[in-house]
Amino acid sequence: MIALERYSPMSKRALTVNLWGHLSGGFGLGEGARCTARALEAAGLRVQWRDLPLSTHVNDQPLPESASFAPAAIDLIHTNPNVLRQTDGLAQHLALKAPLRIGYWAWELESFPWGWEAGFAGLDQLWCPSSFTAQALALRSPVPVSALPHLIDWDRADRLAMTRLARPPRRPGQLFTALFAFDFWSTESRKNPYGAIEAFRRAFPGDVPARLVLKLSSAEQFPEACARLRAHCAADARISLVERHLPLQGLEALYAEADVLLSLHRAEGFGLTLAEAMAGALPVVATGYSGNLDFMPVGSAVLIPYTLKPINQSEGDYRQGCLWAEPDLAVAAAELRRLALDAEHHRRLALAGRRAVQELLAPARLAAVVVQRLGCLLRQGGRAELLAALPEDHPLSQLEVA
Repeated sequence: MIALERYSPMSKRALTVNLWGHLSGGFGLGEGARCTARALEAAGLRVQWRDLPLSTHVNDQPLPESASFAPAAIDLIHTNPNVLRQTDGLAQHLALKAPLRIGYWAWELESFPWGWEAGFAGLDQLWCPSSFTAQALALRSPVPVSALPHLIDWDRADRLAMTRLARPPRRPGQLFTALFAFDFWSTESRKNPYGAIEAFRRAFPGDVPARLVLKLSSAEQFPEACARLRAHCAADARISLVERHLPLQGLEALYAEADVLLSLHRAEGFGLTLAEAMAGALPVVATGYSGNLDFMPVGSAVLIPYTLKPINQSEGDYRQGCLWAEPDLAVAAAELRRLALDAEHHRRLALAGRRAVQELLAPARLAAVVVQRLGCLLRQGGRAELLAALPEDHPLSQLEVA
C-alpha cells in the first residue's frame, strides 16, 4: 500500500495555498484538481479548497469543512483559461488576493491552444499534468512551465487492486469485459469511441465470449452524438452503454468487473482514468502517444502504434490542421484478443502496470516536484519574507538557493 506522506504536525506557520478549481466536480477536471490538492498536502502545505462548480457537470464530491479562510501566500487556479472565459460568471468567483499566482492547465495537442494567451496575465508559474503538455504550453508561455503529474487517490486504487488481485487467474472461455470511458465534453473525436468499438469487433468476431462497456459522461447534454453512438452499437448485443452519472461506488464497480481498460485516444494531456486503472491492477490498452507516456513505460501497458495525422475538422479548441494520433486498430484488436486468451500475460500486465505507477506517481515523488517548483518561485527576488515565515523544519525552508 502507498500512504500519503504529509508534513506533520501542520504548523500554523506552514505555507498556505488557495486552490481554486472544480473541486466538487464528479468529472475529469474536478478529479485533476483534487489530485493537485493531494500533491500540495503531501509537500507540507496548508491547502484551502476554493470550489468553482460548473453547471454543465454534476458536483457531488465532498469538500473539507472550513469555517474561515486565512490569508494565503499563493493562489493556484486549477482550470483552463477557455473554461473561465466561456462559463458565465465563473471568473467573477475568483477572489485572487495572494501575492503569488500559479495556473494549472490541461491540454492535449503538440501545438499551443488557440486563444489561450490571455490566460497568462498575472501568473508567476504555470503547471500542467505531463511533459507532453508542458512542451506545448511552453511554446507561447512568458512564465516557467512545469509538469506536475496527477497524484491519484491511492486509497481507492489500493482497494481496487486488492479486489482484482485476490481473484483466480482467468479461465479459458471466461467472459472477457473491455471498458471504455469518456466524457462528451472532452470531445468525441479526441477520445475516439468508434475506434474502440471497431477494435473490439475485430478482436472478437463471435468465437470468444466478450463484451464492451461504454461509460459515457454528459450524454444528456449531447443527445445527437449519443444517439449516433447508440445506433452504431444497436446491432451488437455484446456492447452496452452506461449513459447516466454514476456515484463513486458505481464507477469502482465498473473497474472491478472489467478485464481491460481500452483507450484508443488521439491525444491525452495525462490520461487520469488510465493511471487509476493501472494503479488498481487493471490492464490497459492505450495509444502510445501523448501525456500517458509519462507514467506508462514500455511493458507496463499495451501501447498501440499510431500515425500522426492532421485534424480534418475543428472541434472545440482542437483546430483543423493540428496534428494528433490515429491508432492502429488492427494491432489493438490483436492485443485485446491476446489478453482474453492468455491468462498469464493478462496477470503479468496487471502487475507491471501497478508497479509502474507506484513508482512514477508516488506521493513522495510528486511532493518533491511541488517543493522544487515552489522553491524556485519563492527564491526569486522580493519573496524572502514568505520564506522567513516558514518553520525551520518545513521542506520549503530547506531548498538550496538556485
